[in-house]
Amino acid sequence: MIISFEGGEGTGKSTHAKILCAHLEQHGLPWLSFREPGGSPFSEDIRGLFFHEGLDTITELLLILASRRENVVNLVRPALEQGKVVIIDRFIDSTLAYQGVLGGLGIGRVRELMEKTETWIEPDLTFVLDVDPGRALKRIVPGDKFELREPAYHQRLRQAFLDLAVGARHCIIDADRPRDQVSAEILSAVDRELQLPGG
Repeated sequence: MIISFEGGEGTGKSTHAKILCAHLEQHGLPWLSFREPGGSPFSEDIRGLFFHEGLDTITELLLILASRRENVVNLVRPALEQGKVVIIDRFIDSTLAYQGVLGGLGIGRVRELMEKTETWIEPDLTFVLDVDPGRALKRIVPGDKFELREPAYHQRLRQAFLDLAVGARHCIIDADRPRDQVSAEILSAVDRELQLPGG
């Protein structure tokens, strides 16, 4: 099973991915968790390149797909074969939102490139964490080129994620609530998907 966390900057993706890993651990379930861009040592090297200023959108996309391809081959497939739950902090929806919608490449074009490179893998469950960007950005210290962009960019990004979240796998979560309430909703959905007691 693959579970992804999506959403704009400062919505709590990394935090709730960690909480989910701890929850699976308590149930004795094996898991693998990583972020995109990043993951394998090679993909973490690509992450450093990806955040360089001045890259055009196609270059960003190609770097993301190279990172993901490496992860699919060396992390995701082996983990799934071993029966692990794979948890990914940003995945295909982020690529569609950042490079496809806001980057202007178009959703269809970006998806086609993912399919051709065998990096289009739909998760079983995708949590889209939704918070008004004005409040979400106050949760973080902006550091990378995306976090530092103007408020209008983040509003468009929020809408892009919401527009993409139309599949059966998508679960939009109001993340502008206390952390325990947000995590309870996420864990309950995962328990149902995994058919765990109480799910």
